Amino acid sequence: MGSGVETVLRLERRYELRRVARLGEAGAVAKTWPADAALVDAAMLRPGDRLALGVPAVVLAGGDAESRAVSGGLDDPRGWVRKDAPAADLIRAVEQLLTAGQQSAAGSLALLALGVLVLVFGGLLFYLIWLALV
Repeated sequence: MGSGVETVLRLERRYELRRVARLGEAGAVAKTWPADAALVDAAMLRPGDRLALGVPAVVLAGGDAESRAVSGGLDDPRGWVRKDAPAADLIRAVEQLLTAGQQSAAGSLALLALGVLVLVFGGLLFYLIWLALV
């Protein structure tokens, strides 16, 4: 499973990946490598296990119940994606995880810029109407 997910993400050529085969290795890798996000296979965690990665994580799970059972053991769970999901769904989940904070800031800035443009063009329109009447 992990090898297939790794291959799909490597084909995108936008991600730097580290894969661990055992839960005990995950904490050590998280401390030595500055990751931005984690993709955690639910099969690696048992209900009640705790895993502190220090980054937001998405769980690969067979279903919602499995995801809920293990998500509580992660320090920053941000949802889940089906293990048998199409590659596009997996990539979308990773992109959402990596850009969650960036999208809201960009959206706010875009709305502010749009508001300023509307005010400027509205003022220009009123000025031109005033010139035409005078």
